[in-house]
Amino acid sequence: MTRQIATFLLGSTILGVDILLVKEIYRYKAISPIPDAPEHLRGLMNLRGRVVTVIDLSVCLNRPAAANIDDCRLLILKTQEEIRNYINKEILEDTSLGEDIVGFLIDQMDDVLTIENEAILPPPPNLVDIDEALVRGVIKQGEHLVILLDVTAVLGLVMNAATEGV
Repeated sequence: MTRQIATFLLGSTILGVDILLVKEIYRYKAISPIPDAPEHLRGLMNLRGRVVTVIDLSVCLNRPAAANIDDCRLLILKTQEEIRNYINKEILEDTSLGEDIVGFLIDQMDDVLTIENEAILPPPPNLVDIDEALVRGVIKQGEHLVILLDVTAVLGLVMNAATEGV
């Protein structure tokens, strides 16, 4: 089956998520911090009257927090309701996004790749910087590797950190 992967950069690392999960890319806006929240949760923002939870993807991937978030972009994810039709068609059957709008802080968008499922390879054993549980696989693109994120696992990590902090 053919699928499209939205790729983006965190530093020099190329990451990707299934494009069906992406609602929009948004320029950074004022974020209201959440008192006593874990470092993953950068805060909340208003997006056309809807509250968006902003997650620092760098922290989730064991990197330093985004230093200058004024230069960041927000990768806004769809909600579970918005992907329900794709789950019924078994495209995203093992994806769970929740009912709240979430945005990942990223450095910049890159490209959209069209690939076959067979092009997604298991993560290599030397992928030491990123928790393997957060990775669905890797995609070879010329000399580069695109790390395909498991968005459900990333959101689970954030939620677990938030509940442990309570």
